[in-house]
Amino acid sequence: MKKLIVAIMTCFFMVFSLFGCQTLNEKDSKENKTDVVNNESSVNEGQKDQADKADQPDSSSKQQTADTDSNTNTNHDASDASDSDSDSGSKQKTQTQKKTSRLYYYDVEKEKMFYVDKTVELVDGAYINALTNALKNNQKNEDFVAVNDETFVTSAKLDEEKGILNVYFNDSFDLSTDLDSKIEPKFIESLVNTYGYNYNVEKVALFVNKEPYKNPSDTTSSGYFKVSVDDATEYVKKG
Repeated sequence: MKKLIVAIMTCFFMVFSLFGCQTLNEKDSKENKTDVVNNESSVNEGQKDQADKADQPDSSSKQQTADTDSNTNTNHDASDASDSDSDSGSKQKTQTQKKTSRLYYYDVEKEKMFYVDKTVELVDGAYINALTNALKNNQKNEDFVAVNDETFVTSAKLDEEKGILNVYFNDSFDLSTDLDSKIEPKFIESLVNTYGYNYNVEKVALFVNKEPYKNPSDTTSSGYFKVSVDDATEYVKKG
């Protein structure tokens, strides 16, 4: 009888032991599954964070890009400002001024020196050019010797110490002096009188291609011509 009781108790003990082990195993299995799920979730979240970081530009890259854009705009603005200044310089208005002047002409028919008071237009203060251009107009008198249209002054310098106005012509000055040997000196006199009177000097030197001009009838070696306006008469147009 005792052996039977012991045997029954032993069976119950074994049954309960097996049931307890199974319960523990199931609990461990559930915990392991939970850990696996958590690990997978952590991995997925890590991958997602990395993907998000990859999609978003780095703040330093943003700053560098912003700096680059800022520099580009600055350079562009500077270029525009430079172009604007250049354009404004090239589009500056020409300064003009009107001045009453006295022009001298030699009349080949009457063999006499005349003068005409006219208003000439100075462009950017170039008075010598204004006078020369005015002398190209013969005042509608065919007997007046005028300056050739191809002749112009390249520069003029006033030597205040010597009281000489130096006037430099281009090589087309020969077209203006291609005259009769008796008329050429009078034409030169009309030029000298016009320049000398309006610049208030008594001596004028003429140069062609930087070489001193010397007319054939001039026997002096002074290098300049004297202004002589005393014999000139005011010209009055007929009609």
